Amino acid sequence: MRFLWFGKKKAKVVQAPVAPEVAKLEVYSVTGFICESNPDPSSRGSQLDPHVINSAILSILSEAKSPADLAAQEFFQERGAIVLPISDYSFAPERGFSARVIDGDTKRTVLIGNPEVIARATTPFSPAIAAGVLSEPTSFVVAIDGIAYANFGITKEAI
Repeated sequence: MRFLWFGKKKAKVVQAPVAPEVAKLEVYSVTGFICESNPDPSSRGSQLDPHVINSAILSILSEAKSPADLAAQEFFQERGAIVLPISDYSFAPERGFSARVIDGDTKRTVLIGNPEVIARATTPFSPAIAAGVLSEPTSFVVAIDGIAYANFGITKEAI
């Protein structure tokens, strides 16, 4: 004797293939770059060549390895910056970057950080840099020997 429920085969359930989730690619880029070669015209000796400013920034950022820092390094290399020797490198998330950049016979103290921290260590910002800080409060200010020369932001996009 044969039981009916043993003889029947169960229908196979076919599941639709699940598309694998594509990981979003994060792209970092430098925005709002402002470079003042002479932010304090009343002070003698405050003028720096933009190439020196860009090279000082690249030299300090070359020590950092985050994706945002690598994007900034690429940005400054595209502007012709070169890596100069540095000493006394330091980084703290709340304060930013600092180091001494050796430009030939000249040692320059370079600070890169958020505007509030840099404002305490420098002369007043030039009108262009102050405007850049107001338009992007999370930007970075670059100070060389106590004078703010540059301002830039780094943005992240997921594509």
